[in-house]
Amino acid sequence: MIGPLSWILIYVKDLNKVRPFYEDVLQLPLKSVRPKIIVFKTGRCTLQLMDSTLNNGPDAMDDARGWQRNKVLISFRVQDINAAVAAVESRGAPCISGIRPTMGAPGEPPNGWLAQFMDPEGNIVEICQLKE
Repeated sequence: MIGPLSWILIYVKDLNKVRPFYEDVLQLPLKSVRPKIIVFKTGRCTLQLMDSTLNNGPDAMDDARGWQRNKVLISFRVQDINAAVAAVESRGAPCISGIRPTMGAPGEPPNGWLAQFMDPEGNIVEICQLKE
């Protein structure tokens, strides 16, 4: 049996450029900082930013942004999406999607709301509020 998700790793070209988005804008707490890896606490799963030249990472990072860059979406759960969007925007990251309903299965109503933001290298990060 596979256990819970342990970590998510995002390869980045410039750790110093991307770090403030996750640390200051999203306000994720730091777990550890090393020369080529920054790890954030996100509950039971950690988020790691890794220099793309480390450990056989991608040989070259292109300048693609948004969905041309993202192959996996990272989504953080929030209790109040309106307050969370306002807070993230006040710290310098514009919402690129607006607040919109989540997508349900065909014929089913949405089960919450989501909003998306882009980090300085073009990775899309989402926040969502689910109906209880």
